[in-house]
Amino acid sequence: MSEAFYKLSIEKQNMILNEAYKEFTQNGYEKASTNIIAKNSEIGKGTLFYYFGNKRKLFDFLVDTAFQLTYEVYFNNIDFEQTDFFKRLIEVSQLKQNVYKNYQYPMGFISKILMEASEFDLSEEHMKKRAIVEETWSQVLKKNIDFSKFREDLPQEVTFNFIRWTLEGYRQELEMRVKQTDEFLMNEENIKTYYDEYFNYINTLKKIYYKENLD
Repeated sequence: MSEAFYKLSIEKQNMILNEAYKEFTQNGYEKASTNIIAKNSEIGKGTLFYYFGNKRKLFDFLVDTAFQLTYEVYFNNIDFEQTDFFKRLIEVSQLKQNVYKNYQYPMGFISKILMEASEFDLSEEHMKKRAIVEETWSQVLKKNIDFSKFREDLPQEVTFNFIRWTLEGYRQELEMRVKQTDEFLMNEENIKTYYDEYFNYINTLKKIYYKENLD
């Protein structure tokens, strides 16, 4: 990474990075075009390589930056004092929605890496980071949760498997719907529609798996 990149205005830096995020998100590593990134960033390809070195180094920088951002603006802002499972699930989903609104392109990029790693030529180090993010996410809905609110006539492991399978099934369906519209980088209106639908599913799951008469 050239120091010259950091001498650019923040607006220009973000423009270049966002165009790079968009191109890699939409096309994966192999098919991503640095020519298109440079053109859409309104700079020459030589200038792009002057800043980042080559396509591989640019991609690695994007991955590192996106992983770091995921912790800074998402994981580090989760309220683990919220002990209600479904309330926390909604809160972290709302947080994710706000993060995506403010950081659409890096978050779209990291989401694609987590869901479709095979489309990206991830290094061993980045595969390890990806695994750590997935493990961190698995703890988001377990740490400091009040499990006494769940129905006692169902084994806890079975309950969580059903919830996980339901949400995973919804995620896969959403992924298919997004692919069919060829619109992975969704606009704010589409994102809100999907989240509203998602929250309705969460409220239904709460009615199914919580004891009666619980808020």
